[in-house]
Formats: sequence, C-alpha cells, structure tokens
Amino acid sequence: MFKKRNLIIGMFFLGACASTENEQTEESEPINRWTVQLDELLGDDYPNNPDMSICHSSYTNIAYQNLDLKSCDDGHYDIIINPSDDKDTVILHDVDILEFMPTICSKVEGDEYLEKLGIVNQEWNRQQVKFLEGDFEVSGSNSQNIERVDVARNCLNSYLWEIIFYVEEDGVSKPYYHGWFDFPHELYAELFKLRNGHEFAEYSSFLEHWEDPEHESIQLSKLREVENEFSANFENKNNEEFPLEGERKKKHMNIMYPKNTAVIQDFLTDSTVFATFSPPGFYNQEDPRATELSRLARLDTTYYRSLTNGLFELELVFNADSSEKKTHFIVSGLDKNEIPTLATNDVNKGWQNSMGFGNHTFYETYESALAHPSKSSEYFGLLLDADRLWIDSHHVGIDGPMLHWDEDNPELLHFWILSFERHAFVGHYIINTANPSI
Repeated sequence: MFKKRNLIIGMFFLGACASTENEQTEESEPINRWTVQLDELLGDDYPNNPDMSICHSSYTNIAYQNLDLKSCDDGHYDIIINPSDDKDTVILHDVDILEFMPTICSKVEGDEYLEKLGIVNQEWNRQQVKFLEGDFEVSGSNSQNIERVDVARNCLNSYLWEIIFYVEEDGVSKPYYHGWFDFPHELYAELFKLRNGHEFAEYSSFLEHWEDPEHESIQLSKLREVENEFSANFENKNNEEFPLEGERKKKHMNIMYPKNTAVIQDFLTDSTVFATFSPPGFYNQEDPRATELSRLARLDTTYYRSLTNGLFELELVFNADSSEKKTHFIVSGLDKNEIPTLATNDVNKGWQNSMGFGNHTFYETYESALAHPSKSSEYFGLLLDADRLWIDSHHVGIDGPMLHWDEDNPELLHFWILSFERHAFVGHYIINTANPSI
C-alpha cells in the first residue's frame, strides 16, 4: 500500500561533498548538514487517518520536498523544511535535539535494568513538540499564515519522525501539512551517545526492532523516598461514558472492538482491539492490536504517598485477589501545581504522560520541553504484576495517565487511564487525596 521511502538523500560536509558511500575519512571535516526526504501519506495511502476529520481544506494539496538538519553546536540544530514548489520555507532555529533523544534520567543511573527500561519506554512513546509564534521563521511571505509547527518523534523506532504544520481556518487551528521523514541513522547514534554516554549499539535491538526487555523486579526505594502513605478513598466512574472530544473524538474511528460505545467498563476485557500504529507512523486497521485490559477490570485499593522531595505518588491496585491478573499501576514524581483544575468534560486539557522513567509528555510546547528536561525528571510510571515484576504497558493496552483536580473540590484528583495510542479512556477514578485519618 505504501510507497517505498527514499530515506537519506544527502549528507554534506563543510566545504566538500560526501563520498557515494556516505562515509567519513580521517581527513574529512565533521558532517555539518544532513538532508532527508519528506513523504506524505494521503488518500489511499492512509485510509484510517483520524486527522481527515479535522484537517485544513488544503491538506491533501500540500507537499514539501525535504528537510535539512544544520548543526549549530552541542546537539543543537536548525531544522529547515524545504518546499517542493514556490511555497514558503519553514525554519526552526537552534533546536535542542538532545531533548528528543531517549535519555537515561539521573534517578536510574547505575542500575542497568532501569536504564534499559527508561531508554526503551522513552522511545516506545510518542513525543510531539509544538513550536509556536516566535519559535520558528517562515522564509517568504508566509502566504498560508502557518501559525504552529510540530516536530514528532513517533513510537515505532528511533528514526521515524514527523513534521506537522497548522494553519487557522474558520477560526480553528487545523493540520495543514503532515510529512514523515527518516532521521539520519549515523547522526542519531552520535546524539544518543552525546546525551547518554553510552553507545547506541547497546540498545539498538530494542529501539530499532521493539525487542522486549526482561520482566524483572523493580526496587522502588531506588527511585524515591516516601515521607507519608495512606490508603485513599476513591470513586469508580468506569460505568460512565468518557467525553468524545479532542483526540478521543478523532481517534474513535480506530477502535476496532467494542464498537459504538464510550462506556469505559466496556473496554476492560481482553476482547478490546485497536487499530495499531505501523511504520512509518499511521493507524492501521488491517493489523489489529490486541490488549490485556482485563488486568484493569476492578480497582480494589488506591495509595497516596507524599515524597520527601515535595512531590507525590499514586498506586492503584487492580484485581487484588487474582495471582494472574493482579496489577499495580504506580505513577510517581507528580507535582500538584502542574496538574490543572478542570471540569470533567475538559479532561483533554489535563496533565498527561506515558509509562516509563523521565518521559516527556506526548504533547508539549518547546518551551515546556526545555523547562522539564528528561535528564533531571522525577517522573515515572510503571505497571507491576503480583510478584512486583515489570509489565510492558503496551501489551496491556495503555499509554499512561491523564490527571486533573476536581473543579468543585481541590482535594479530589481525577485519574484517567489512556488506552493504547490514546484512542479511548480505559479508566476514570476520583481519588480523595486528603488523609482520612486526619
């Protein structure tokens, strides 16, 4: 179905062209500029594209030729998106590409297993960063009034990235152009080592081919220090529908089973199937993704923990009486002040993140990405089984939590669970964070 992608079409040396083998000699200058082809997936190339319901009227007519990565220094690059005709060139200046690299966060350094889980989970979850007015330049008239540019490192392997432009139409910012590109492999390995001090080859089988890490025990005491803990009261809202707004609305088409429902409890069986996400980065109903969502069928206990660093942690224990299905869902390093207060119908504006260690959130501004570096992040999200062994959240069928405080009671926290690829919500609990013994 999909056209073959001509991945790297040029690599240029300072003052000299690369050899036909694209290899450096000892006499060569360092590679300063990389050029990669941009591809578009339109019409029959992408029949299950959820953006078609919300895209700009010109979306199917826009094409860009290629993308340049021009080195500045220390992992910073200009990103130059070149048109295939007379349309405007878009330039992102001095972008810190290292914040897009899967990163060993400081809290897991020295633990080989946790370092691996951190690296793997950062790659296996999408990171889409939006550059707003002032963050980018349009060389030309900006005849289409491009108002936002997104760079996405998608979750399929290290090299599959995306560029998305947004333009206002009918008072709404809409996807105007979407291009897929293959990040230069040699450059990726260089940046990975610069970021982590490890050779990319140590992790390449996991990051290039989705090889599963081992299921081992995790010592939570290595990750945080608990100051206080109590069993928190909660209300289960899974027998209600979740709001079909925003991402959930456009992606509802890619829920394969159950159909015609938004009641959360309907999804909490192993029969639930979603369209999977396939290379180079599209939703594919021809390759259904199975789940193990019965692991979340019944929430039994919720723990609230205050941490000595001023942050907090939640642990949700599901199916406590089942040795096969018992599941601990732990989300830690949470900052009360970064979680918004919202009405339930505005949940899509909540704080969200993926499973892993030090992850950037799925969607954030460039300013936010720089303000929350993955290297120093205190955040982690884990699933553990009855023996406290790590569970791959993607096999279960979830992507992570979405949180917001209740608009009427500041001590009530809404804990939503995002399904695989965020097609649906597969959990909604209102947790009372006030200590019941006080």
